[in-house]
Amino acid sequence: MAEINTRKLHKELLKAGIETCGCDSNGIVWDKDNNEIQDHKDVVAVIAAHDPSPDADSVLHEEYNKAGISTQDMIFALWKKVMSADSADADALQVIIDQVNSVIS
Repeated sequence: MAEINTRKLHKELLKAGIETCGCDSNGIVWDKDNNEIQDHKDVVAVIAAHDPSPDADSVLHEEYNKAGISTQDMIFALWKKVMSADSADADALQVIIDQVNSVIS
């Protein structure tokens, strides 16, 4: 079986109107009732057309991680900004994010 980008395949399945609760890197796809549906004609077509290359969000997350910014860092900074009106951490992260974005765009 070809390589599967599970995050991207899940999005592709949903975009095709296929109700799914997930998939794995082996091409197994589950419906909302946890039944395997990878042999259904519509699912087979989506998997056949699947491009496993990283999507833009995945590339961004990887670049942010390389720059030392984790998703958890962003969540805590956002929480402090929204709930405590303390934007210091969010502002510091934004400087790094802007630098990363300027390099990759």
